Amino acid sequence: MKAKKERPFGTTSGGERLVYALGDLGSNFVWTFCSSFLTLYYTDSVLVSAGLVGTIMLICRIFDGFSDIGAGLLIEKTKGKHGKARPWFGGSIIPLVVIQLLVFNIPGTMAMSAKIAWIIISYFLLTVVAYTINNVSYHAMLPRISLTSEDRNKVSSLRGIFSFIAGLLLAILTPRLLAAGGGEKVQASWTSVALIYSVLCLVFEGICYFGTKEKVAAEVNTEKAKAQPHDIKKGIRELLKTKYFYLTVLVFVFCFIINGIFLSSAVYFTRDVLGNADLYSLVAIISILVAVVVMAFAPKMFAKHGKRNVLLIFALVGIVGGVIGYIGSRNVLMVFISTALHGASLAPFVAAIFTFASDIIDYLELKTGERYEGLVTSVSSIGSKVGTGLGSAILGWGLAAGGYNGALATQAQSALNAETFLLFLVPTIASLVCFIGMWFWDIDKKIAEMKKKD
Repeated sequence: MKAKKERPFGTTSGGERLVYALGDLGSNFVWTFCSSFLTLYYTDSVLVSAGLVGTIMLICRIFDGFSDIGAGLLIEKTKGKHGKARPWFGGSIIPLVVIQLLVFNIPGTMAMSAKIAWIIISYFLLTVVAYTINNVSYHAMLPRISLTSEDRNKVSSLRGIFSFIAGLLLAILTPRLLAAGGGEKVQASWTSVALIYSVLCLVFEGICYFGTKEKVAAEVNTEKAKAQPHDIKKGIRELLKTKYFYLTVLVFVFCFIINGIFLSSAVYFTRDVLGNADLYSLVAIISILVAVVVMAFAPKMFAKHGKRNVLLIFALVGIVGGVIGYIGSRNVLMVFISTALHGASLAPFVAAIFTFASDIIDYLELKTGERYEGLVTSVSSIGSKVGTGLGSAILGWGLAAGGYNGALATQAQSALNAETFLLFLVPTIASLVCFIGMWFWDIDKKIAEMKKKD
């Protein structure tokens, strides 16, 4: 009988990858739901102007950047038998789902000024406080449960697949659940949907919390590492000195502009430009299914060709897809082709970019002898939050510039033009920036050189 091959230390089993991925599935029932549908709720149910919504979201994202750093520092200072990041992840789950319910339940009897105040406070608490702690701690667990770059690519790719699965479920279920409750203009329908998604987030993130366990890298247990105190100021200085910090933020921001604006603008585009709101689910399904297929092959592509090269190619795919969609925006088939290319382009980025922080952690460890999981992971969170916030702000400002009015059944041509621009050309520009950022990403080469010197 053939002996079972022992798994190398620091790598994950299939079960561990699955449990970790369920955490991202759960969080997307808050994050993707909000990024895709919250603007619609504010403009069409609460009847707040799109421009004001965009401004509020962007301002909160600016504060979010500072809170991400604070969350990272809290994780760095945490020491206990349950790890550094996992306790914060578990403690943030219930506040996250409770606050989401408050975000989607603005009392209709309030004056508009009171509604705006409710939006600012609840959205601030959701994004700047609860989701920040939840998201930073979740991604800080990755380099502590998976200690090799190749294994992290596998973990992150499965996590990305589950993220897209959440997006698929949201795209299919949300319009139908809203319609069953009376439509997007009725508060009761939003209350029901938010409650369902909050429960799903609670369940899946709970499974992730109870099913994960932080590991300790062998390198950290050396006498040298034990003899040195954990110097956070030194970690900040070293992080700010490396170009990979700035490239990570850049790629994250523009990748999440694409992620944040595509489905949220598609809600308006399919209903107003194509004249069929039911096409939204089909657009989302095409995009997400293609993304899941590409995501499944991402680890092999990364291993064979390198993350940098793969991401450069797929950034070009995103540019081509956006141009095709804009040119053929009144043709449903062309829109579907563009949508498929969008999904294919985004998939490798979603699989890879959350490993950037882990790569920087390894890079800084080779330079300083210390690992800064919480601090460096906050970089990823800053990029994703700012990117999604900018996507939401650009959506709101773009709709406002086009004269969108949520109280109207038929929108002006200027609004239709704005929706088309937002859906296709904004992601095209963002893909171009991602291509430029990845052109200068050579951290794998640098790490290999540093290991040879040691």
